[in-house]
Amino acid sequence: MMIILAFVFFLEAVGGYTASRSIKNVMLYNVCWIYIESLLIVWYFSLLEKNPKVKRYFFIGFGAACLWGLINSLTLQPINEEFQYLSLLPMGLLIIGMAIRYYYSIIHLNIYPNTDLMRVPHIWITVGITFFYLEALTLFGYLYLFPTSTSELIFAWSKLNRIMAGIMYLSFGISFYSEVIFGLRKKYQA
Repeated sequence: MMIILAFVFFLEAVGGYTASRSIKNVMLYNVCWIYIESLLIVWYFSLLEKNPKVKRYFFIGFGAACLWGLINSLTLQPINEEFQYLSLLPMGLLIIGMAIRYYYSIIHLNIYPNTDLMRVPHIWITVGITFFYLEALTLFGYLYLFPTSTSELIFAWSKLNRIMAGIMYLSFGISFYSEVIFGLRKKYQA
C-alpha cells in the first residue's frame, strides 16, 4: 500500500505541476494511472489471493488489458492525445472483478474465518478501491459517450472524482488503524 500511495503522490505532484504550467499531461495519466497504478493494484490483489491458479488469471487478465491498451493506443485513442477510456474500461473491470473475488473469498470463509472483519485492513482498502473504480468508470464512460456535456457538469463530476479518489487513498491509510479502532470498540462494549 505504501508503494501505491507514494506512486499516486508522485503522479499527482507531477500532474499538478504540468497542469499549472499548461503542459499537456494526458500521456502521464494514461501511462501512470491506467497502466502502472493498475499493475500495482493487480499485484496487491494477487498478494491477497490464496489460489495460485486464480493469481495467474489476474496477471493474464492484466496482460490482455495491456494488449488491448496497445491496440487502442495505435488505432482508436492515441496515448498522448486523449484520455484512454477504452483502455481504462477493461483495467477497471479487472480490478472490480478482483475485488469481487476477494469478497467471495471472505463470504465463503476461505480467508478470515474466525476474525472480526471490521478489524481487517484489506477489507477497507478493497471497499475503497471498489467504490472509486465504479465511480471512475461511470464518470469517464459518461464523458466518453457524451463529450459535448456542459462544462458545469464536467467540472462538478470531476470534483466528485477527486473526492472519491481522496476517500479511497484515505481509506488506504486509515485502514491500518482499523485493528486499533474496532479493537477498542469491542473492549469498551464488553
